[in-house]
Amino acid sequence: MLAYLLTVFAIYLALFAPLLASIAVKLGQLSGTADRAVDLGTVLAPGALAALVSAPIFGALSDRTRSRFGKRKLWIVVGCAILFGGLLLMAQAGSLFMLGAGWFLVQIGANAAMAANNALLPEFVPEEQRGKVSALLGIALSLALFLGAYVTQYTAHNNLLMFLAPWVIVPVAVIWLFGTFSDSPAADLPPFRAVDVVRTFWVNPREHPDFGWAFLSRLLVFMGVAYFLSYQFIFANDALGLGEAAALEILAQAQLITTVVTIVCTLASGWLSDRIGRRKPVVLAAGLLVAAGLVVIATATTPGQFLIGAAVYGVGQGVYFAVDMALVAAVLPNPDDTAKDLGVFNIASTLPQSLAPMIAPLFLVIGSPSGQNLPAVFLAGAAFAVVGAFVVLPIRKTR
Repeated sequence: MLAYLLTVFAIYLALFAPLLASIAVKLGQLSGTADRAVDLGTVLAPGALAALVSAPIFGALSDRTRSRFGKRKLWIVVGCAILFGGLLLMAQAGSLFMLGAGWFLVQIGANAAMAANNALLPEFVPEEQRGKVSALLGIALSLALFLGAYVTQYTAHNNLLMFLAPWVIVPVAVIWLFGTFSDSPAADLPPFRAVDVVRTFWVNPREHPDFGWAFLSRLLVFMGVAYFLSYQFIFANDALGLGEAAALEILAQAQLITTVVTIVCTLASGWLSDRIGRRKPVVLAAGLLVAAGLVVIATATTPGQFLIGAAVYGVGQGVYFAVDMALVAAVLPNPDDTAKDLGVFNIASTLPQSLAPMIAPLFLVIGSPSGQNLPAVFLAGAAFAVVGAFVVLPIRKTR
């Protein structure tokens, strides 16, 4: 489990470090700081397509792979290699187009690796321990977000370091993980044909309504999470009027606070969720707390208020991460298509990373023709999180 958690941490670090600050810093070099809030959506838009397409396809391929290396390990390696290539392209990009192309590859690689890696949870972890494991996975993500923001303070002077340094842990983690479990080839499933590509993206919500409600809930909550991750540096830099160095420092402080609060709340909530055997009330409370934190940030006029909002958000994030994967594992439709179904579900967490910045200009122009209404972006994220919190209530397979 330590090896598994380190692998999740490493992939998250390589994926989210650019999203937190590196892309915004790079945009300042390419298009100037005044246009960053709008250009961010342009650059991240290709990743929305990649996130939508890659996770289910690579999950289905993993479920059917009969390589002597096993059905999971091969795609973890392929995904991590593509992830590295995308980060390298972003570091060397000389235009918005190339930066967006690099992010497209990063999303393909990260989703391919995570589609195979996520399948290890329902395959190896018994039901009564999934709350604890889900909590630890949430901690892995929180630590990755903190370290991604922290490292950028010291690598922003060099584009190669800024984008590639967060990736260096990946091969170490993967090698350790591969030595801890036996990966067997896929069972005798139907071959994955071209016509199956479309079917890969579909889990019938009428036949599996719990899966559909859980998917929608996560998608909406993660829209709020995406606005926090994508725009906190720009908010500190522009709305609070801090310089780049000071904004990076505040970003690191916010992630430190968020990480500490998230870890404490994740551990407590994961234990409590397993103890009482209930997931839905925890997810509901978590979504509302995420929204509350985003509202505090939207109304912040000082760095101190911004950090208070980050702390409240961190409580919600910690509670949510404590039970998220445990709830998902309870509503999976077919044990023979675990990686594919988890790949479909993973769209709900990866798509908002690119979709949220794409639609952000709709909120940025509210009362601001120049497109600088950053508080409106965080308020929109809060609204998404509130709706996502209540959408979990119709789920029946778990309490």
